[in-house]
Amino acid sequence: MGTWDIGPFDNDTAADFAGNLNEAAVEEREPMIRRVLKRAADPADCLDTPDAERAVGAAALVVAQHPAGKPTSSNYGP
Repeated sequence: MGTWDIGPFDNDTAADFAGNLNEAAVEEREPMIRRVLKRAADPADCLDTPDAERAVGAAALVVAQHPAGKPTSSNYGP
């Protein structure tokens, strides 16, 4: 299906990432998010689209934890 809307989890890759987070044990979730963000921040020539899509979803989850952050509101997010 690809991408169906503009939200951080409104594409197949980020929705799958969210599903993996939901299925992971609670103590595994933070390291999963850190790995995705670290991969996106790695000084490479180019960031692949799937890595970017996962990173946007991970960043949305981090922002949602801030007291002034907006909660993620997607049917496909964790």
